[in-house]
Parts: sequence; structure tokens; C-alpha cells
Amino acid sequence: MELARPRTLRTEVLSSIVHIVSSILRLSLRVRVIGLDEATSASSDGAIYIAWHGDALIPAHILSWRKLTALTSFSKDGDVQTRILQKLGYDIVRGSTGRGGAKAAIELVHRLKKGICISFTPDGPRGPRRIIQNGVVYFAQKSQKPICPIVMRYTRCWNLSTWDRYAIPKPFSKVECEFLSPVYVSATDNLDVVAAELTEKMNAAAPDPPGETLPKP
Repeated sequence: MELARPRTLRTEVLSSIVHIVSSILRLSLRVRVIGLDEATSASSDGAIYIAWHGDALIPAHILSWRKLTALTSFSKDGDVQTRILQKLGYDIVRGSTGRGGAKAAIELVHRLKKGICISFTPDGPRGPRRIIQNGVVYFAQKSQKPICPIVMRYTRCWNLSTWDRYAIPKPFSKVECEFLSPVYVSATDNLDVVAAELTEKMNAAAPDPPGETLPKP
């Protein structure tokens, strides 16, 4: 389900450039994937894959074969992100806290209960950076599907001067993409507590990497 917005020339050009460049970059990297088998087993009947907003580039490519449903915002940046993910084979649900959030939440929980996996950046679309918001925990609790956290480690990367310090690994560098142990949320768990514990778990597994900062595009 995608709540349509008109496609603009800007959206199509930017999304095509990012998709082509990121695909070439992905092929140049020496990527080590850790824990994928456990995550794949846990998600056989639906799961929520999460990665930090600033680390979303490589996981998006690694998971493209899963045909996941992704959540994107209604912003102009969300328009570009939507087209990039569609080019990678993702289905899209659009919504955010400020617009369409309730309808998107209902749709995502419905898909999870049907056994469809979704992907989510739990600190997006505006932050605070690397702090999990309650939405992802709510989805897991309502659907009774696991959260599969993904963390990234880079030997060399650039960081954009955006709120999320978006990480772009340098060509031909080494990258680790680790799928942490799945997290299950019971019907009685406190959402704030689970979100705080999961935030700590992800940040401890992959501390904020130093990188060369690039100007905001």
C-alpha cells in the first residue's frame, strides 16, 4: 500500500542516481554479514528489521531479496527514499508522526500478522539520532512478531552533515553488518523500557563510528 504523491523529475533523477551509485558502491565493499541465519529463521512468519537511519544504506541492499515492506515519510526526502527502495524491490507504506501515521501503523501491524516482514528506521525520520522510538516496539507488541536489530561497523566511511550523520562506507573498505539476536515483546511489556533496552543493546554492539564529515547534499 502506497499513498501516492505525484512523482517529480527531481525525485526520479535523484533516486536513479542514488540507486546506481549505491549499487556500484555495494559491489566494491568487502561486506561481512553476521547472524543472518538466526534472523532469517526468526522472521519466517513475519518480523521487524530495524537499523539506524544513518546506517540504512547497506542493510537496504542486503535485505532487498526478502521483498520487505518499508515505511517512508511523506516528505520530499521520503519521496526519493520511496523510489530508491522500490527500485530495490521493496513494497512501501507511507506515513510519519506528523502525517498519515495512524493509518500506516494499522497497515504495518496488519501485514505483520499476515507474516510479512517490514523494515523500519526506529530513530527516523527526524530523530533523536540513535534512540529508538516506541513505534517499533508497539508494532512488535501488537503483532507478536520479533524485532530483528541490525548494526553496522565501518573501517572507513564518510558521514553527511545531516541530523542522522548518514554513513557512506568508502569504496573498497571493509564493512560488518550484524544481525543481533531477535527481541520479542510480550503483551505486558512496558514500551518505554523495551525501547530503552534495545537502544542500549544496539549502541553497545556498534558504537558511533568516527568518519570524515561531508557537507549536506
